[in-house]
Amino acid sequence: MTRAVDQLPMPAEVKKMKVIVASASRTGTLGLYSAMKILGYKPYHMYECAGVQGPPHMKTLEEAVIAQHNRLSGHRKYERPDFDRWLGDYDCIVEIASFIGKDIIESYAEDPDVKFILTERNPEKWAKSVNNTAAKVVTMGTHFPMSVLKHFDETLSSFISLNITIYRAFAGSTAPGDPENERMLTEFYKEYIQMVKDVVPADRLCVIRLEDGLDWNSICPFLEVPVPDVEYPDRNEPAKFEALVHEKLNPHFYAAMLRLGAIVVPALGVFGWMAVKYGSLVWEH
Repeated sequence: MTRAVDQLPMPAEVKKMKVIVASASRTGTLGLYSAMKILGYKPYHMYECAGVQGPPHMKTLEEAVIAQHNRLSGHRKYERPDFDRWLGDYDCIVEIASFIGKDIIESYAEDPDVKFILTERNPEKWAKSVNNTAAKVVTMGTHFPMSVLKHFDETLSSFISLNITIYRAFAGSTAPGDPENERMLTEFYKEYIQMVKDVVPADRLCVIRLEDGLDWNSICPFLEVPVPDVEYPDRNEPAKFEALVHEKLNPHFYAAMLRLGAIVVPALGVFGWMAVKYGSLVWEH
């Protein structure tokens, strides 16, 4: 089976991985992505995957998620050489580990020089936050018009498919609104957080409770870097998440509409001509 990761070009030089922000989405990860860039790292986050690298990386991430969470998929789980090919241009990973799980955490925990940051929050609140953000993308992708338009743009298709796959992994294959949905999300989150704490050596893991605040003083001493003379990036609230999604998807949405229109309008023209021609014949006789 041809794998998406094998289609990616191997970096000319694989960067030394320095930091894994193992935090799950909806726990300050977009702010941490921006913060790590300010600190001089080159971080890989969902925004980088979808908004910068595009379909090849979205397909790779989806493949990695499926391989990890679906044993019957036929996909081989990713190993360190796969991560190097995929992520070798980066020296920091933000939130991506939470999508894949134990294998990627263990892979980088073997390196004594890699540090880990883990932000956590109340599990029930996390589940509700996921349903206030990511679940909306899932619902959008399965309802008209996006359910049709996604077939006319590769970026739309890859983005929707990736989000559905990740959400199902988080939610135990339940859908938003299902009776067991929030319980499954909550259990997933609790198990993931505990797994990270069990796998990563305590002296290389910085755990931050989101309710206690997240700022430069939360991460800089642990990373042994100076506190920047700029404000810490804003947290990504649901409204900001929606704005970010629309900003990236709108051009592809309109491109898909144009492609669909290029097929539908001529077809309607033919049907209209046939209706006039054969309708008139019936009328004449």
